[in-house]
Amino acid sequence: MNAVLLLMGLLVLSYLGSFLFTGRHGAGLPSGVEYVALGFLLGPGALNMVGGDMLASFEPVVQVALGWLAFAVGLDFGYAGDKRVRFGSLLMGTLGALFTGGAVAAATWGALRLFDLGTTPTDRILLAGGVGAACSETTRHAVRWVVERQKARGPLAERLNEIAHADDLLPLIAVAVLFALKPTPDVVVPLAIRDWPAITVGIGLLLGGGAALLVRSELKLDETWAVLFGVTLLAIGATARLALSTLTASFFLGMAMAALSKHGRELRGMVAPTERPVLLPALLLAGAHIDFHASPKLALLAAVAIGARLVAKVVLGWLLAAVSPVARKAGGLVGLSLMSSGALAISIGLAFALRFPGWVGDTVLVIAALSATFGEFVGPARLRRSLDAAGESEAAAEQSPEGASPA
Repeated sequence: MNAVLLLMGLLVLSYLGSFLFTGRHGAGLPSGVEYVALGFLLGPGALNMVGGDMLASFEPVVQVALGWLAFAVGLDFGYAGDKRVRFGSLLMGTLGALFTGGAVAAATWGALRLFDLGTTPTDRILLAGGVGAACSETTRHAVRWVVERQKARGPLAERLNEIAHADDLLPLIAVAVLFALKPTPDVVVPLAIRDWPAITVGIGLLLGGGAALLVRSELKLDETWAVLFGVTLLAIGATARLALSTLTASFFLGMAMAALSKHGRELRGMVAPTERPVLLPALLLAGAHIDFHASPKLALLAAVAIGARLVAKVVLGWLLAAVSPVARKAGGLVGLSLMSSGALAISIGLAFALRFPGWVGDTVLVIAALSATFGEFVGPARLRRSLDAAGESEAAAEQSPEGASPA
């Protein structure tokens, strides 16, 4: 397969995604891991139809795709549909991501020390921190996917959906900090490590604020798309040139636009349909980058990381049940309803694989993909049981005396 055929295939996949996911429920798994698996089969690790040289030539395309996905996530951050999430849900999502990511990073660091992996402390920090960042979030698509299919309505479904829309901030800040540990040598004026994350966030906020000013008046479709594409590509290009996190800069660009523009709702409505068409080719390329021989102890590291994420979600579920009567009604394992990870987790893994080629980046990507796959078996099933136990699913409503139809 040559580069032209691969490009045509990605365009066709993007086109398929543009109508497969435009309905109410869409198609496919919420995390999109099936496209990661397809990419792995086509990549150097299996059939080798897409070689390493070809993947390297598509790196700019991958950077643009990752940046646009992060921009869409930032534009939607803190909103569940058309409603802003409540402060309590925002706090739960942020603290939950901090606790989960910290637990996974600590467990991975301990495993690296135990197995004596990593040539330098920096490599261990990068790997443990990258795995923690990739495993800390819950994909907002999974909760919405189950809630819509179960036709669930109630306080628990609303709370879990809001939490899933409010846990992306800290992982992307962590990515910016980790990328700063190995700054680019191309900068003439040397800067302290602490300055690089601030520059990353500043690029996004500055460009987002400027874009919000450009669309502050009447929202014309063609001019608005030109502004969105222009500022996003500028943020991606600047951060990629400085070897900073394109994900973080694009995320804050979207946040700034949503906060400062009076057309935030319309902007989210414009950008949301583009997320899946961009996501599917990105997941395919992420799968092609997967290398299961990245580390001699990869299986053990993945088991430790996923196990730590599982335990952290159980603990968070206990805390949620302690403060919320409706969550207590759903059972002590309600936290496992948030086990699903997806696009952002794999995007973080792919960003690490591109930024830190070798065993560090490849290991982060593989663990992110395995965590998303494991979450598909646990998260949606547990969420359905929790909604049934809370009496919020359609099946539970039909079985209840109030929801029973008259004879």
